[in-house]
Amino acid sequence: MIYDRYAAVYDGSGQIRFALLLSAYLDEVLRRHQVSGRRLVDLACGTGTLALMMAAQGWQVIGVDRSAAMLAQARAKLEHSPYRHMIDLRQGDMRDVVQLLATADADLVTCTYDSLNYMLSERDLAACFRSAAFALAPGGLLIADMNTQHFLQYDWGECVIHELIDYVQVEQSYFDPQHAIVTMALSCFVGDDEHGYERIDEVHRERAYDDAVVRRLIAEAGLYIEASYDSFTFEPPADATQRIFYIARKPR
Repeated sequence: MIYDRYAAVYDGSGQIRFALLLSAYLDEVLRRHQVSGRRLVDLACGTGTLALMMAAQGWQVIGVDRSAAMLAQARAKLEHSPYRHMIDLRQGDMRDVVQLLATADADLVTCTYDSLNYMLSERDLAACFRSAAFALAPGGLLIADMNTQHFLQYDWGECVIHELIDYVQVEQSYFDPQHAIVTMALSCFVGDDEHGYERIDEVHRERAYDDAVVRRLIAEAGLYIEASYDSFTFEPPADATQRIFYIARKPR
């Protein structure tokens, strides 16, 4: 399963930067699209960085993730955090959160860092939107992002190498235009020249969806879209947009 071994090096590999950028962006989004309370469900919460940053701002957070290894990293962060009492981490599938939530009263649901692109069928993507709608209280807001086909097909490099101290990450990718799916073979080397390196291999797959399909599935889940934005801006998506943020609300 992906993230089992990668979880331990996830933050250190640089992935944590997205959550740091996202926290600041969410502040601006929520000024434009206000909610009435501070109850958050973070779907695909990963190592818990965003959950902690939101808790520090006064949010009561339920973090949901399928990966036990990623949640273990999140729990390790909580041990010494003054905000640990404000975060409840639960292992489960974001396509079906009914059994994970005692009440469906979230003011905000987030699902970010292209987690939704990992849904390789419309059926699975629709289930995620239904989960978000179930979790939200009337008037609550969903903030979710998705990589575009332009990004996956043209901007996602076929071979990318990241080199850090005692860490090397190699990404080799192939985009299948027929199914709009990119397959990335991820290889990480962790260690040093004196003691040697451990190799971690995973295969990640993401699917691009037409904007019209995403909008239809959100609407079918019972939400209405208030806005969609070009990644980390408040501009409308364009032909070369890499990531779209969808802002959708549950009717009162």
